[in-house]
Amino acid sequence: MEQIGDLVMFVQAAQQLSFSVAARQLGLSPSSVSRAVQRLEERLKARLFNRSTRSIALTEDGSVFYDYCRQILSDLEEAELVLSQSRSHPRGTLRIGLTVALGRLYITPALPHFTAQYPDLNLDITLGDRRADLIEEGIDAVVRVGHTPDSRLVIRPLAIARFFVCATPAYLARHGEPQTLADLQHHNCLNLVLPQTGRVRDWVFQHKGQELHLAVDGNFRCDHAEALLEAALAHAGLIQLYNFLVNPAIIRGELKPVLESYTVPGFPISVLYPHKRHLSAKVHVFVEFMTELMEGLKRDRIVE
Repeated sequence: MEQIGDLVMFVQAAQQLSFSVAARQLGLSPSSVSRAVQRLEERLKARLFNRSTRSIALTEDGSVFYDYCRQILSDLEEAELVLSQSRSHPRGTLRIGLTVALGRLYITPALPHFTAQYPDLNLDITLGDRRADLIEEGIDAVVRVGHTPDSRLVIRPLAIARFFVCATPAYLARHGEPQTLADLQHHNCLNLVLPQTGRVRDWVFQHKGQELHLAVDGNFRCDHAEALLEAALAHAGLIQLYNFLVNPAIIRGELKPVLESYTVPGFPISVLYPHKRHLSAKVHVFVEFMTELMEGLKRDRIVE
């Protein structure tokens, strides 16, 4: 911990531009502060201050080092504050973003239990499939489906979402069950319009180790996945949607999956949060909540 103490004394001296004033504010002797700076300079092999008989001034190296030290001490202070708080009593407002279908069907129904556990926590929830900028918009955490590389974010994979093509047994009895991708041209395929682009999403498959994106035709298109599901349940045609949307109906026998040999590897369901939020008690308990929720959905065969 001596190195931390040396950093504290260096930062105080840099802010006051005086060893004696820094020492007085820290309740130490000027020689203690001077020796701490000397130890740092020896360790770094760099001069941090230009010294005269009456004043000190940061060197160029000292100025760079000061910026890093100030951030380190700020992070340390935040860590101590968070760890001193009870994990069972997070407070304040937690701003979270949820993908629409997963959020509406599974996450928001479970949130009252979450808030009952943490009564001092208020939730500010946004449902949407837009890729929000967490840092710019001040969002604490989001739950997303798919690959979302972003070096500014911590990404915690929780489960796997997989696309399934399916239809009702009644539809398949009337129109036949597709055996190959080419057979899709003979079927009414219900298409999802991506809200982000306004374009119809291609259906995604894997064949001989390669991922294929196919444009399919049908008489029904919609920008809401649950509406497509309802249309399929009304025997309108084939759909390709994530497992968490169709698996309950598959389990009940209301839908039947087809073309399973062409199913692509899954897409991660993840909770993401900015690096600066990783010490936050409220984010910590939300990640724990999401982990437990997804484990339950795995047991119920809703996700993998």
